[in-house]
Amino acid sequence: IMARIIISCYSLKIMIIFDFDGTIADTISLGIKIVNDHADKYKYNRLDRESNGHLSATKLIKRIEVNPLKLPYLMFLLRKKLGERASEIQIFPGIKDIFEELKTSGHKLGIITSNSTKNVSDFLKRNEIESYFSYIRTKVAIFGKKKALIKAKKILKTNFLYVGDEIRDIEACKKSNTPIVCVSWGLNSAQGLESHNPGLVANTPEQALSLIKNSIQKMQM
Repeated sequence: IMARIIISCYSLKIMIIFDFDGTIADTISLGIKIVNDHADKYKYNRLDRESNGHLSATKLIKRIEVNPLKLPYLMFLLRKKLGERASEIQIFPGIKDIFEELKTSGHKLGIITSNSTKNVSDFLKRNEIESYFSYIRTKVAIFGKKKALIKAKKILKTNFLYVGDEIRDIEACKKSNTPIVCVSWGLNSAQGLESHNPGLVANTPEQALSLIKNSIQKMQM
């Protein structure tokens, strides 16, 4: 009987998958600067974070009028430039406490991101947090997160919760039937996130941890 109870308790543990850029790593301001620095060369409009925080990635791309055929190269260029300026990228205050609390509670953690393997690995090592994660998927296409989430479910063979900072994350999670908690310190504003994911938007790490725990409890019921 005790063995069955132990197995049952273990099966209730949920894996929490985090986005990287704008959720764990403060890459957004630098990323927008890099994008804007190449606007003239690749003939698209500059991006203004403050006035466009409510827009999804699809609408942002339409707003800056970038040629869709140039997106893959621009993503490659962005990852490359972020890597060159890696020392400028900081971890968001309080996010490591979230990892510690969840790991202590017995949950496994992962990352799904469009950033490069090297950039993510170097950042995790520099901030001494690589040991927290047992699943990392990098270089996901800008609109490939739904596919990445579905693939992760097949590989991990478990239910999981996603934590991200973009409307794009919300859309991918809805299409892949994945619960999501949003954080407002990344690309999209709290208002923009709330309009797509009401009641599940955190403005502080403390709020994020609370929403994650509440979501986990609902998934375990």
